[in-house]
Amino acid sequence: MKIAYLMHWNDGPESGVIKKVADQLIAWKRLGHEPSLFLFTRCTDVGWTEKIADYPVIVQTYRGGIRRVADFCRLTRKIRHWQPDCVYHRFDMYYCSLPRLLGRYPSVLEINTNDVSELRMSKRSTLRYIYHRLTRSAVLRAAGGFVFVSAELAGERHFERYAKDKMIIGNGIELARYNRGLLPKAQSAMAAAGQSGMAAAALFASPVRLIFLGSPGQSWHGVDELAALAKARPDWQFDIVGVGPEELGHPAPANMVFHGVLSRTEYQPLLDQADVAVGTLALYRKHMKEASPLKVREYLANGLPVIAAYQETDFAVPVPFLLELPNEPGSTGRCLREIDAFVEAWRGRRIEPEEVQHLDTSVKEAARTVYMQQIADRRRSW
Repeated sequence: MKIAYLMHWNDGPESGVIKKVADQLIAWKRLGHEPSLFLFTRCTDVGWTEKIADYPVIVQTYRGGIRRVADFCRLTRKIRHWQPDCVYHRFDMYYCSLPRLLGRYPSVLEINTNDVSELRMSKRSTLRYIYHRLTRSAVLRAAGGFVFVSAELAGERHFERYAKDKMIIGNGIELARYNRGLLPKAQSAMAAAGQSGMAAAALFASPVRLIFLGSPGQSWHGVDELAALAKARPDWQFDIVGVGPEELGHPAPANMVFHGVLSRTEYQPLLDQADVAVGTLALYRKHMKEASPLKVREYLANGLPVIAAYQETDFAVPVPFLLELPNEPGSTGRCLREIDAFVEAWRGRRIEPEEVQHLDTSVKEAARTVYMQQIADRRRSW
C-alpha cells in the first residue's frame, strides 16, 4: 500500500514529533508498505532530506500571507501526482485543497490534541482561533477514518460528531533504540566500591536527580508545578531540557538546571544519570485528563520511572513505575509524601523491558496499517 503521510511541522528533525513520524514510516516500510512523507514547513535551512534518509521526503516550504495557501496547493498536487493508496494526515489547519485531497483518496486523520482548547489558550491571534473554529469541520467531514491517541479525545463532542469510524492508538516508540540497563552512576559506584552494600551507600549519597523534557510555550507541561517541587526539595537536582526559566515568569529555584534545547545525543547522558523522570503536570489547563505523551514514552524506553498528573492511555490499571498525581493545580506540593516514597523506591533501579513492550512502534504500527488497509478496502468497495 502506498501511504502518503501529510503533515505541517516547523520544529526541525530533532523534535519528538518528527522522531515519532520517522519511526512510524520506517515501521510501515518494514511491514511491506511504501510510505512517503509530504512535509509542509517554513523551515528552509534544515536539510530535511539529508537528515531523514530512510524513506522519501517531499518538502514544501511556505511563505506568509495568502501565498501560504498557494504553497499548500503545490504540496497536495505533488501528493496527487504520487497517486497514493491512502493519505494519512496529522490533523492541523484548514487549507482549501485539503478536504478535496482527503475526499479523493482513502484517508485517515491522526488526532493528537484537543485542538479547540489548545488554540483557545494559545498566545497566537484570536483571528487564527476563529478561522480554525469556522473551517475545521470541512477537514473532519472529508476524512474516511480517525486515529486518536487517547480514548478521551475520541469521546470529545467536537470530534465525535464527525468520527464515525475511529481507532484509539496511544503514542509509541522504537524501544530497541534505547539502553535500559542499570543507572550508570550505580554501575560506577559498584565498580568503585567493590561490593553491593558500599555501592548502595555511594549511590544514595549522591543527590536525587529528576529530568524533564519539554517544549517552550506549552503551559500544560507544568514547569511551574515542577518548580514548586524543586522549591520543596532543595537537595534534589532537576535537569530541564527544551525550555528555559522564562517559562516560569519568576526566578527559578537554584536546583533547577536549564540546559536549553538539546539533541537526543546531547541529552541522553542526563537521562542516563536520572533517578526519576517527570511527565506532564498541568493537563488540566487544556481541559483534558488522559494522554500518551511522546516524552513519557522516551522516559519509559530508557527504563525511567515517571511522575505525572494525568491518566496514561496505555496503562489502564495502575503500575508501580508510574506515579499519577491529581490532575489539578498544586498537586506536586500536596503530594510530597507520595513523591518521596516513589523516588526512594526507584533510586538505582530501572523498569523491566517487558513491562513496556506494548509501547513498541512495531506493535502500534501493525495495528495502524491494518486500520488504514480497512479504510482503503472499504473505499474501493463503494
